[in-house]
Amino acid sequence: MMNQLVIASSGQTTFSTILFVSVSFLVLLLALKKFAWGPLTTMLDERENKIAGDIDSAEQSKIDAANLAKQREVELKEARTEAQSIIAQAKDVAENNAHAIIVEAQEHATRMKKQAQEDLRLERERLLADAKKEVADLSVEIASKILKKELSASAHQELVQSSIDKLGVDDNE
Repeated sequence: MMNQLVIASSGQTTFSTILFVSVSFLVLLLALKKFAWGPLTTMLDERENKIAGDIDSAEQSKIDAANLAKQREVELKEARTEAQSIIAQAKDVAENNAHAIIVEAQEHATRMKKQAQEDLRLERERLLADAKKEVADLSVEIASKILKKELSASAHQELVQSSIDKLGVDDNE
């Protein structure tokens, strides 16, 4: 009953209130359209453009990163190939140097061996010449001693032994 009284007494007020609220709402909508809608749509458009730009930039960055990765991979392969080439060249140079050193050492050893053989041959010839001279001297000395005195068997043995001793030859040899 109380509600009916309020509605009945405020029936004109409600219509005016609805009209006022409606007009106020329309004014608010017009004001929003004039003052807020433009900047709001501009801000939303700018935001949309910025997000689209960021997405495009991100996609471009992703493409650039992929290209850089491919480029780095190619450079890495080239660097590996170059490193392998350098290692192969160094190995070849080392092998050539080792071969040259071995050949030079063999040549040096051959020269030293020939020189040693030549020195040995010369020393042998010198010793043979000295021995021949010594034998000749001893033969002359023995002959002169034989001719100076007649020898007995024991004196002959003694003379031969002394001659052998002078030669430095042992009886057992």
